[in-house]
Order: sequence, then C-alpha cells, then structure tokens
Amino acid sequence: MVKIHRFAAIAVASAALTFGSLAGGTAQAAGHVSATAHGTPAMPAAVMADTIIRPSAQLCRNQAWTSGNGRAILRMQQDGNFVLYKDGRPVWQAPNAWSRGNCAVFQTDGNFVVYDGAGSPVWASGTWRRGAYLAIQDDGNVVIYNSSGAPVWATNTGD
Repeated sequence: MVKIHRFAAIAVASAALTFGSLAGGTAQAAGHVSATAHGTPAMPAAVMADTIIRPSAQLCRNQAWTSGNGRAILRMQQDGNFVLYKDGRPVWQAPNAWSRGNCAVFQTDGNFVVYDGAGSPVWASGTWRRGAYLAIQDDGNVVIYNSSGAPVWATNTGD
C-alpha cells in the first residue's frame, strides 16, 4: 500500500509539472515528495515557481515579467526606465536606461541588453557568451545563469 501512495504522489507531481510546461508558461517548478517515518507520503515540499526567461525574449515599454509568487516584477516602464520591483517597492534599476530604454532583450548570445528606440544599447549585463537563461526569482532577485546552472550576473536583491 505504501508503494501505491508514493507512486500516486509522484504521478500527481509529475502531471502538474508536465501540464505547466505544456501550457506554454515560462515558470519552472521544482519540488519533491518525501515519506514520513511510517512510509506514507508527506506533504510536498514548497514548490518554487521562479519565472525562467530563455534567449530571444524581449520586454518592451509597458510590459513586465513577474516571479511565480508575484513578489518580483521586472518592468520596462512607459518612461523608459527598466526597474525591478520587490514587494511593490523599486529595488534595482538598469543604470543609464531611464528615459531612453525602449526594449530589454535577453539575446541568443546570453547578454541581457536594454535598447533605445533607435536600436542602440543603453545598458547591458555583460554576460555575452555566458548567459543561458534568466530567472525572475521568488526571493526578489533577478539572476542570469550559465549552462551549468551557476550564476553569472544578478541584481543582488534577494532575501
């Protein structure tokens, strides 16, 4: 009976993760199911829902990317400022972007760049040839990771 419960819990967790990726969302979830001392499944560990941004994604004026739990919002504002909000308060902005930013692009070369309306760069993360994906994390941090999963750039605004 214990094996059936464990299998059912794993099947439900797998189905939830599969449905999430089939739904076309950008959130990535990770969690696990553990067993109690009696061998029965325990409640699943907290599911992380960091929003994962892949190369070629862009964010233009009046658009935003939000962490899975909604605490962090990375927004390209109407006024051209590129700002990270955490719990409703601004905690980071791209240097030199204010009033000039038009679109932020996570490029296929791994660099995260804010461009003005003419297509000229006004700020860059400096992660050319190193960035594999960008995460808007539930802890309020925005991080670019390399292909091995190691951080190569961050706003350093996490809990």
